[in-house]
Amino acid sequence: MHTRTALIAAALMSITIAGTAEAQYRVRYRQSSEPTITITPYFGYSYFGHYINGPLGTSASGSGAPLTGAQVNLNLTPFVSLVGNAAYGNTGLTFYVPGGLPTRGSSGVWLFDGDLQLSAPFRGMQGQIIKPFAQLGLGAIDYTTQNDIGSTSSAAFAFNYGVGLDYPITRQVGIRILAKDYVAHWTDNTAHVDPYGYSAYNAVFTHNFAITGGLKLSL
Repeated sequence: MHTRTALIAAALMSITIAGTAEAQYRVRYRQSSEPTITITPYFGYSYFGHYINGPLGTSASGSGAPLTGAQVNLNLTPFVSLVGNAAYGNTGLTFYVPGGLPTRGSSGVWLFDGDLQLSAPFRGMQGQIIKPFAQLGLGAIDYTTQNDIGSTSSAAFAFNYGVGLDYPITRQVGIRILAKDYVAHWTDNTAHVDPYGYSAYNAVFTHNFAITGGLKLSL
């Protein structure tokens, strides 16, 4: 009987302590335990790498270009968020043909991805909550290229990783700085014969680096 009473008392005490700690955390960081949504329109610069390997040694490569986009965060906890991202850039295009001169053109590039964001918030010297974070996710890169020869479209699976920092201006508005690498997976369309006599294609990975800054707005 005494043992059962002691266990019930210990359980109630544990619940009370946990509830008090959670409430103190919310007050300290001025955050609700309910999921919140933020949107971050941003502008930056990206370098688009080599992204097409065609037949007979033909290939295409991008260059640096301005990048415009937006991220939407669903903040599940102060430490974990789900992120949706879309961005667009218009980069220069260099198309190579063996034995010939490079052809210049342009390429419109769309980036789409969904990510997991892990944050480590801490209190700054002025009492504001500064939040460094890391993002990791999956998505796609879609290119629409155009030059003197004509135009074509190409898309590829991509994964991405990056690090950033959220710095608050007010409770509803902050600044987000983010550095990210979009790694696209392509197939080399130049077939070769593997040791077993079958036609095979090489996998090509292209790094596309982006540095962006924007305003983080709480909805």
